[in-house]
Amino acid sequence: MIPRSLFGKFVAGVLSAFVITAGGLGVAVTSGMLTVGQPTVEEVRTDWGAVTPETSEIRTEIAVHNPNSVGVPGVADVNYAVEMNDVTVAEGTSENVGVPTGDSTISLSTRMDNRKIPAWWASHINNGERTTVSIRPEIRFPLISKKLAAEERSFETNLLGAFESEETQTMTAGERTVLRVTETDAEWGEATKERTPLTVAATVENPTSGEVVFSQLGYTITMNDVPVAEGTTDGGVHVEPGEETTFSIDSTFDNGKLPTWWERHVENGEQTTMDVQFYATLAEDGETKRVTLPFLSERVVFTTDVLGGGEATTKTVPRTEATEFQPPKLQSVESEWIVPETGNTGIKTSAVVRNPNEPGSLFADHLSVDANYRVLMNDVQLVEGRTSRNLDSGRTDLELSGDITNREVQRWWVSHVNNGEKTDRVVERDVTVDAGFARLPVGGEAERGTITTDMLGPVDSSSTLEFSVAGQQVGTISETQAEWGDATVAETPIESSATVKNDQNEPIRITEIGYRVAMNYVVLSDESNERSIEIEPNSQATVRDTVPLDNSKLGTWWKTHLERGEDSTLSVSYYVVVEYRGYTERVELDALNYEKSVATDMLGNESA
Repeated sequence: MIPRSLFGKFVAGVLSAFVITAGGLGVAVTSGMLTVGQPTVEEVRTDWGAVTPETSEIRTEIAVHNPNSVGVPGVADVNYAVEMNDVTVAEGTSENVGVPTGDSTISLSTRMDNRKIPAWWASHINNGERTTVSIRPEIRFPLISKKLAAEERSFETNLLGAFESEETQTMTAGERTVLRVTETDAEWGEATKERTPLTVAATVENPTSGEVVFSQLGYTITMNDVPVAEGTTDGGVHVEPGEETTFSIDSTFDNGKLPTWWERHVENGEQTTMDVQFYATLAEDGETKRVTLPFLSERVVFTTDVLGGGEATTKTVPRTEATEFQPPKLQSVESEWIVPETGNTGIKTSAVVRNPNEPGSLFADHLSVDANYRVLMNDVQLVEGRTSRNLDSGRTDLELSGDITNREVQRWWVSHVNNGEKTDRVVERDVTVDAGFARLPVGGEAERGTITTDMLGPVDSSSTLEFSVAGQQVGTISETQAEWGDATVAETPIESSATVKNDQNEPIRITEIGYRVAMNYVVLSDESNERSIEIEPNSQATVRDTVPLDNSKLGTWWKTHLERGEDSTLSVSYYVVVEYRGYTERVELDALNYEKSVATDMLGNESA
């Protein structure tokens, strides 16, 4: 799986260098092995943790698979620094990193210093609203220190783009048109850690027959409801009849408010609504009135993806003043399995969303929709599909799909067996409409359920089987048992046992134990093992064996399971070979031999 973030890519690179170097050296020195399997980074997940005005926690989990029979000792330290436009915002160290054999997870945590946000913001503004994020890692072994090349990515915003327009708009006071705005512009000044200057200019025209006099014009700016700036004209603005004039308003961002804004930005999924509210004070009939300027006022939603490596977005969204908004509705959701002849299986989901806002209305042309379909089995994400698009007035059809890899099938199977053949199922069908001022969920709650099976249930532990050799009854088999061992991604063991009683006056010998386990004719195990178990005359012994199911075959079985409507036939058979007086006989262990139908309901359409 590709690491989901720039931070994760660096940690994965550092870890890969570490496990290859330390793992290869450790195995070669301690065991003398001539070949060494290379440990691999299976998955890297990086997310924000706890966020306060002072710090923002960065949490990283790295799934590692070490195929070697010995683990890598914890002898390495990983140091890393996170920079945004050369402003170091986070530094961390993970000490004594080691990798055990098999599958394991390494957790890392560092804290971003939110006091650095004003310095970064200044650099972002002064760099043309562009930021380069880089991670600078260093790995240290005993007596060895190696700095790895930094990897960088950039993102841009366009916060002032909404204020740069030549479209004519009209301002009214009551029912009277008092001003036409023919052009607007905005420009950042040179930012510092303490302040960010901003100048907004507008060219206005007076369509009335008398002079329009504003005693003062001003605006306020909030980001996620955190007041960050306000400004007013130095004096009044006079516009003669039929004339136009240009005025400007200077304001200053208080960068000391930015740590609080950053906390809300991260908590809101790295999304910010910047609300710029213009107003005017109008002298009319000897009275001063404050009149809002809705067509100058703007609301901008911008997003970042500092950890995920995705694109930053900036869009102007409609304001909701005096506007009736009808939220869209999710009409239907249908899901079906995709089972190709080759390649991964998957799920295709179709959804219908209806937008009741009329064409041409304010919200009909400014809505977008995000749809997400996810199936979790015992916290194993079996599949996820996403899609995003603009939402038209009326009906919108959405379609999304996601693949299910064989490894995900194996991981779910292991969790199901180790959880006592029980799976907690969560099916999420999320459809969210972004109206700019809010994200409105129009889908239902997650479907939750439980899938239980009893694949070993038909084993009859109470029956007694008489067996013969060369036509002579020599003993009985009873107390047959079968239970799951601890499953791993590679194999699932079945621990079986039976009590064999010798009723004769001469010894008998168990020389072979064989078994075969298949699901829908996909053979998961088919072996026989030579044994030498002697049972004395008129005595009994317990015979034990382990049947390892090959989990690499589960991907093939999974396709047959889906093709048959999530139904499988489990077929289990055991036998032993008994030797008596020089004769041998193959004895089928009927109490352990059976066929059983196993059904599931992964999509939550009906109970399983």
